[in-house]
Amino acid sequence: MLGQRNRDVCAKTRAAFVGPAPRSGEERAPSADPSRDVRRGQAQARAPRRHNDYESSDPVNSPLEERVQRLRERLRAATALGSPEPRVVVSPYRICPIGAHVDHQGGPVLGTAIDAETLLAFVPSGTARCRLDSRNFDGRFEVTLGETSTAPEGWGRYFWAACATVLPRASQEPRGIIGLVEGSLPGGGLSSSASVVLAYLRAIAEVNEIELDQEELVTLSRRAENEYVGVKCGILDPACIVASRRDHLVSIDTLNHRFEPIAGERAAADSVFLVAFSGVDRNLRHTGFNDRVDQCHAAARRLGELCGNPSATKLADHHDGVFEEHLDSLRAVEQRRARHFFGERRRVVAGGDAWRNGDLEEFGRLMNESCRSSIENFEVGSPEIIALYDLVRQTAGVYGARFSGAGFGGCVVALVDSGRAEGCRDHIERAYRAAAPERTAAHVFLAQSRDGLHVR
Repeated sequence: MLGQRNRDVCAKTRAAFVGPAPRSGEERAPSADPSRDVRRGQAQARAPRRHNDYESSDPVNSPLEERVQRLRERLRAATALGSPEPRVVVSPYRICPIGAHVDHQGGPVLGTAIDAETLLAFVPSGTARCRLDSRNFDGRFEVTLGETSTAPEGWGRYFWAACATVLPRASQEPRGIIGLVEGSLPGGGLSSSASVVLAYLRAIAEVNEIELDQEELVTLSRRAENEYVGVKCGILDPACIVASRRDHLVSIDTLNHRFEPIAGERAAADSVFLVAFSGVDRNLRHTGFNDRVDQCHAAARRLGELCGNPSATKLADHHDGVFEEHLDSLRAVEQRRARHFFGERRRVVAGGDAWRNGDLEEFGRLMNESCRSSIENFEVGSPEIIALYDLVRQTAGVYGARFSGAGFGGCVVALVDSGRAEGCRDHIERAYRAAAPERTAAHVFLAQSRDGLHVR
């Protein structure tokens, strides 16, 4: 939630470490047929097997400091450590109310970090050896820094990716960590992948005495996902996580890598963000996301040919007039991708103004427009997530809603009247569980904004 009075409502070279960057994994196109009944929908991505005893029914069911201390104690107990005291990275998840599918094209976005997160407790290992355990996924990940290896599959790939990007900056032999990681809702469409990569970056950087500013963290996180995880994302996720401030939205200029917090006192006081998890995990590496990014780049290059700008590689390299003049000369799929980008770019600018002015109706309308364009022009949305979106946006007290998680499963995020937030949450959760009883992990919570990435 954004707003003080509402808080009670919400509660040395790359190869030296890992060898050459891997190729992106084979992608599978998601189903986008909204006519199928939500009961028959299938998850679009495979996730590593989870621990059956891990409780994650509510990401904010206990104060952060209690969760941090419990993780410290678990790491200490598991390793029989005395000193030093384990440090804990707090790497929040994020929501993006307006600005879908444009950051990889240099478009502007609006977002904020929330009170669901990755926590990483760690201590120096004393050697180049790293050992990681997860509270969410089975198995232990171990690697010796400096030994060439191939890209691992499973959850350890994100640690491997973080090390590959940051360790070339080290001025000494690499030093490892012993760590225990847990996430509030991994694979839920709240940028848990960027969150965990940033947590690993901070821990490895601290142990190896590598200084990183905000922009460097954002750049390294994006490189880790682009080059080593195999996802062609932009800077939206890491920039939100790193630059967020409580009770603000972050306006992110992804073209020029600038981040600006936006205050909106009236909007923050009168509204709350609601997050509804569909129960469908997703992993962008195993969806049609990368194909759609390639189609956007193809549209940008074609527009460049048509307008005499052959150096154009992304849609942000063009102004609206170029798109309007040459739209009909694009292939049909490129028209849809470009139509989404240029419309969303305008919606982000209007959304920033609406937030500053406290115009919640307008902000919600823009969220709905954003989601409709994601379905029709970017062509994302599984049966479950579309059904959940329709349920959320039609609920009394909801100003607007859109997908979170690129539309391949994950969550729906909504802006809700703070005075009706609890009732909205209860209604949406009951109705969705009745419609999709097999989605036992589905749940709804009210999200409070949070300051960005930090270490305790």
